[in-house]
Amino acid sequence: MMKEVLMIGAGTMGSGIGMVFAAHDYHVTFVDRTEEIARRAEERNHKIISDLIETNYLSQDWLEKWHQNVSYAGEESLEQLVPQFRLIVEGVFENPEVKSALYQKIDPYLAPDCIVCSNTSALNIFELAQLSHPENLLITHWFNPPFIMELVEVVAGPDTSADVISKVKSVLKELGKKPSVINQYVPGFIVNRLGAALMREASYMVHEGWTTPADIDSALALTCGIRYSFEGPMALYDVVGWDIIQAGALAIYPTLCNDFEGGNGLARYLMEEGHLGVAAGKGVFDYPDTSLGEYMSKRTENIIKMQTFINADIN
Repeated sequence: MMKEVLMIGAGTMGSGIGMVFAAHDYHVTFVDRTEEIARRAEERNHKIISDLIETNYLSQDWLEKWHQNVSYAGEESLEQLVPQFRLIVEGVFENPEVKSALYQKIDPYLAPDCIVCSNTSALNIFELAQLSHPENLLITHWFNPPFIMELVEVVAGPDTSADVISKVKSVLKELGKKPSVINQYVPGFIVNRLGAALMREASYMVHEGWTTPADIDSALALTCGIRYSFEGPMALYDVVGWDIIQAGALAIYPTLCNDFEGGNGLARYLMEEGHLGVAAGKGVFDYPDTSLGEYMSKRTENIIKMQTFINADIN
């Protein structure tokens, strides 16, 4: 199908997404503010792939294809590049003004059949991007690190055509990804929306002094962390029985946190104290002498271990 992709935005997510395309025999053209900035993806991904080859998670193939299948350009080349592509992935800075300006810039040069995928975790791109062919626009929300995480959320806009959704799902499956579709834009899509509901209650329980952050994490890791690797909450509730679920809901729902105006109460407190998380050295937990880079490397190792186990023993 479409074996060339224009990746606009070569930051952490953009370069990672482009890496996946390149490894599956797509030629990827990275565009950023300047060609020099775009080329930073080369050094970044070379190191990532080399490290993952050493752990036997990726094959040497990935490194060879990475160097064979990529090229770089600055944004001054967009006018010449955009008309050549039938698949564009946008992964620029998560800022409404930046994204809106980009779409305004590329719209006059888009081919009528060019599919445009926005990698955004929150923004309503369908309001920001006023395209001449809105039927070709959709959101593909990848998760970090994109070369490991299998899920990609696919969000349709009010005008997105069913054919475009089908084509994008096929491409994602070709890349080894598992798309989950949401048929209209809602804040948070699937994962972050459900995560927000969970964290609102977890934070409320900690803020009220009912339990501790460590006990929250332990309780979820030792139950949901195991079960959700092979069955989601819908399948789990089918096992439990919806009559039992309903009885629990009638008892529990009235007691749940319903503070929707003030945001996350625990987050407000932590922000006031300057305890913003790993990068600050302290969040709800302490991170003495731990850099964010070191922490993220270890986190990626753990994700790889879990993903490898799941693919080998569950699927």
